[in-house]
Amino acid sequence: MNKTDNKQKIYRVIDTALFAILLITLAHFFGQLVYAQALYAGKEGGYFSDIYAYMQEMQGIDSGYSFPYPIFFLTGRFFDLFLPIEMAVTLAEVLFNSLAILITKYYLEKYINESVKKITWQHFAITISIFACFLMSMWWLPRFGKINLPFKDQVFYGTYSGNPWHNATYIATRPFAIGAFFSFINLFKDEEKFNWKKGIVFAVFLFLTTMTKPSFTLVIGSAMAFVCIVRLIRKHFKNIKYILFLFICSIPTLIALLLQFGGVFGSGNTEAEHGIGLDFFRVWRSANPHVIAAIFYANVFALVCIPFLIKNIKKDYLYKFSLIIFAVSVLEAGLLCEKGFRYSHFNFSWGYMHGIFFFALGSLAVLLKNIFEKKIKPVFAIICILALLTQVVFGILYFKGLYYGRDYNTLLPYNWL
Repeated sequence: MNKTDNKQKIYRVIDTALFAILLITLAHFFGQLVYAQALYAGKEGGYFSDIYAYMQEMQGIDSGYSFPYPIFFLTGRFFDLFLPIEMAVTLAEVLFNSLAILITKYYLEKYINESVKKITWQHFAITISIFACFLMSMWWLPRFGKINLPFKDQVFYGTYSGNPWHNATYIATRPFAIGAFFSFINLFKDEEKFNWKKGIVFAVFLFLTTMTKPSFTLVIGSAMAFVCIVRLIRKHFKNIKYILFLFICSIPTLIALLLQFGGVFGSGNTEAEHGIGLDFFRVWRSANPHVIAAIFYANVFALVCIPFLIKNIKKDYLYKFSLIIFAVSVLEAGLLCEKGFRYSHFNFSWGYMHGIFFFALGSLAVLLKNIFEKKIKPVFAIICILALLTQVVFGILYFKGLYYGRDYNTLLPYNWL
């Protein structure tokens, strides 16, 4: 073994150790947060979350809601066989969140390794950046006692985050959403040939994310349809066989979606849910009247990166698709709504939160690649990194507020609300 191989081995060991330490640290604190949410579910004392109904579903208790996506609930139910329900749901969430980070590590290194062949300090930067992406959150105004500042305590509602720590089903579906995102890009790059192996990987990830929570499926499905239509027109329908191949890969997911939405919005449903309608940003403005500012606050890093990475849009599938995912998620959140009693729940915002996450992840991946290949000026890279750091700092402070039991929307103590 020569010196180069030894150095590569040392770099890999250090990177693996760094990744493991960060993963265990995040899993520890996130696990404590979820366990506190589960303990206080349905009680006064803080730790606001959506977890109470999910725990009821895992225990076979009627929660009053319809959850036709079983993977997260079956996982929690399995752990509940030998653990208290509070620990079972905590273990399930920590497992899915950790899996999301591991899948991101795999795909992001694979993407960047196209330009970084050897394992060097750059892999440390990739590892740290991954955890930055999983910690970053929206900008929000700090609280000064009980004083109401502009935006009237709306820290979360209307602005939103790619890391909504209070929603277990979003956390649970994210590993499969990440797999579907990257596997679709890998599949679409090989448009000239049918790669059934890649097609099966994509089909499995897309089906699993749908069966865990369909919010991302609605976004990626619309984005895929847009991309396919544009490619069909550009290629004068010469690639119709490949588009049909993608459609075949999506059939299991389409069937699952029909069953899910048929159960919720079908004629036999008695919960006054009457389908999907047009909204024109009304429900979004009811959460936060300053929609444009809210979009900026949630996507500071990715929006700042656009002027410096815009040249990558044409040639980089990952960056292009992350932008399309984001644009579709904004439009769906703003223009669509659920009719009936769920209207005010603004459930299309979950797809937008996926859009926030993938917009940041795509921007981060392309920024790192440009830095490593020295295709971006250092001053521009510093500007982008500083924008990222602001969202990471806000994200850590946001997580800290939730960790100490504050309301996820206001970051105020429960007894002030």
